[in-house]
Amino acid sequence: MRWLALLTLPIAAAEPGYVDPSTCQPCHARIYASYMRTGMGRSFRAEPVIPPSSGYRHEASGESYSLVKREGETMLHREPYGFERSITHAVGSGNHSQTFLHRTAAGKLIELPLSWYAEKGGMWRMSPGYDRPDHSGFRREVTDSCLFCHNGYPSQANSGLANGIDCQRCHGPGARHAVNPAKLGAERRLEVCLQCHLESASGTLPDAVRTPGRGVFSYRPGERLSDYITYFEFAAPADDRITVNGAGYGMLKSACFQKSGGRLTCTSCHNPHEQNTDAPHFTQVCRSCHAGSHEPARANCTGCHMQKRRTEDAVHVVMTDHRIRRRPFATDQTAPIAERHDRMTGPVRLLYPPQLPDTPAARLSLAMAQRDIQSLEAAKPSNSEVWIVLAEAYKQAGRATDAIRAYRNGGALVAAAELMMARGESVAAIQLLEPAPNDAKVLNALAILYVDQNRSADALKLMYRAIELEPDDPASWLNLGVCREATGDRTGAAAAYQMSLRLQPDLARARQFLQRVTRP
Repeated sequence: MRWLALLTLPIAAAEPGYVDPSTCQPCHARIYASYMRTGMGRSFRAEPVIPPSSGYRHEASGESYSLVKREGETMLHREPYGFERSITHAVGSGNHSQTFLHRTAAGKLIELPLSWYAEKGGMWRMSPGYDRPDHSGFRREVTDSCLFCHNGYPSQANSGLANGIDCQRCHGPGARHAVNPAKLGAERRLEVCLQCHLESASGTLPDAVRTPGRGVFSYRPGERLSDYITYFEFAAPADDRITVNGAGYGMLKSACFQKSGGRLTCTSCHNPHEQNTDAPHFTQVCRSCHAGSHEPARANCTGCHMQKRRTEDAVHVVMTDHRIRRRPFATDQTAPIAERHDRMTGPVRLLYPPQLPDTPAARLSLAMAQRDIQSLEAAKPSNSEVWIVLAEAYKQAGRATDAIRAYRNGGALVAAAELMMARGESVAAIQLLEPAPNDAKVLNALAILYVDQNRSADALKLMYRAIELEPDDPASWLNLGVCREATGDRTGAAAAYQMSLRLQPDLARARQFLQRVTRP
């Protein structure tokens, strides 16, 4: 009956110097108006414009979705169990897609399971990663790390969420006069774009390690990007990979970039202040270096050498491949592909910067990416992120005692308690969790431990508190049912299991336990 999970908390942004982006408008009215029409300027929206829908049935899960209006709000409604949540925000400009979010009463953003895609004139399909029977439903939390490439700075005065990437992402904090990226050196100028567009594998390697101690939104245009984050790729990368945020990755792999001596950058083709999809413009840029190229290049260089391709992490999105290829693919790169759900991991190598300085911080980032226990131990971790990475490496190596110690040092108490329970150390796990702050995951873990110790009444009190904190958490309702069942309240247990299934229809344990308490 145990139902424990590692709690991953978002890192709260608290960055000084950022102002409402409209502050830039009076002096830069034309650029401001033009930029706000670009994809970056429209990459996040409060009160989004929601395309109409005639409904969508997801065959893999057997669930059906529709949009309904309730008291002036648009709700995403799911059957079975008639569950729905309001659409309060949208991620994505709509040029390729929009994923919709719900903001809870506690201020958390939750990704909704249905997204809109521009392909085929516009269609509703499952959100990226959701095309599976056991998808995340209405439970996937959107953290600051997710928002980084779609939103301004959540610590701004404008209610905490900006509408899209604003001027300050590229120009720095507006409280002092901004940085002009055009006046930076070639490397620093390029890094202003790479901060959001250098993804090698959609976060599964890990593809990047943020320097321990640095906040999500702490990068400043003009500083070395490697002081903020280090990027990695598979030790044996596949050349034909493409992800939504991989434009910079593709460009860095291109011979055109590598042979340009720093002359070729993102802004060679793209004016960041304007939306430009004009093929003749891009052809002119290509021919500025390849004037003697073959005749077809006069029409549309990118059509052959930067083909449109379907992205592997969002399979209903087609984007331009920014790896400039000598010859086009022989097959259609926009043909439908199946969504992958296996976690792609393996040995990694450094991607960017091309060489790491021989500093403790750089060596630590490399050790974290490679899960190198010896190097992590030698670094003498003093940061929670490092401790947790070390704990996971210990766990993978079967060193449970060391993993428990590292999880505790990193503040991941529920993860430590899981391992302790697996070793039969329930009393020690209780002693670990009882002084911990009250959050839903800690309360769930502690309640199950209490049930194991025949303290069902104490467990029940904890579960009421957990549901008060996280009313949409199916695990909390499941565990409430377990606690009620343990105290002899079969009717109350059935109601809790039914609510758990309403929140997560594929939750097999809730269905199994419900059948048990309703059986004659």
